[in-house]
Amino acid sequence: MAKLEDENVYANVAMTCPNQGLKLVRAPQRRSKVTVERAALVVLSLLLLAVVSALIGVITYYNSLSKTTSEATTETTIATEIQTTPGHTTAAVSTCSSVAQCDEDWELNGTQCYYFSNRSLQLTWTSSKDKCQSKRGDLIKIESREEQEFLDGRVRLLMDAKDEKFWIGLTDSQTEGEWLWTDGSPLNQSLEFWTKNEHNTEPDNWKEEDVDGENCAIIGEIMFINGLKSWYDNSCKKKYRFICEKKATRSATCS
Repeated sequence: MAKLEDENVYANVAMTCPNQGLKLVRAPQRRSKVTVERAALVVLSLLLLAVVSALIGVITYYNSLSKTTSEATTETTIATEIQTTPGHTTAAVSTCSSVAQCDEDWELNGTQCYYFSNRSLQLTWTSSKDKCQSKRGDLIKIESREEQEFLDGRVRLLMDAKDEKFWIGLTDSQTEGEWLWTDGSPLNQSLEFWTKNEHNTEPDNWKEEDVDGENCAIIGEIMFINGLKSWYDNSCKKKYRFICEKKATRSATCS
């Protein structure tokens, strides 16, 4: 539109002064403000994009740093120690592991600790249970064939006499024939090891020595053991050695 107006001006001048020998000089065209504004907008957009990209980079870096720190915090098996000597620095990496441990006089088997009372400490079934609980355990609950194998082997070695016995945490004192462990759980019939041979068929609730019958379980009397079948019922009032059990504690050791 501006160009058209300029041409009209030149045409008018030519018509007004045709013979004056005037030399017409075209006025310079004005630059569009739109071009400058667009350039400024492009520059501003590029700056904004650069800022956003930088912000994303910072967020990504700190997220990665946070994850690395978290992993380092939860990793308990590696410890690094820096040793500095004249002329050089070395990093010594120590490997740590969690180890199951038992209190003094307790024996470790897997993740469990076992206490076998000696011959000088023989108690009734109830007193044996109380003694185990005072040691933060309980009379043993046998939950697998492997555990029975372990106990059978240990009892054979610890017995001072072939007819010696150890209380375990099994009783039918509440209901005859309904055998329960000290935690109240019923005996798993697929994991029972009652002695059954030509001499004994247990449990038999024999009442000749105790009119209340035999309502507590023992392990022992190796003279009559048939394989792993080493459980007997007996009078809860008698005094025998006993076996306590509790979970092993965990502690970290480094090398």
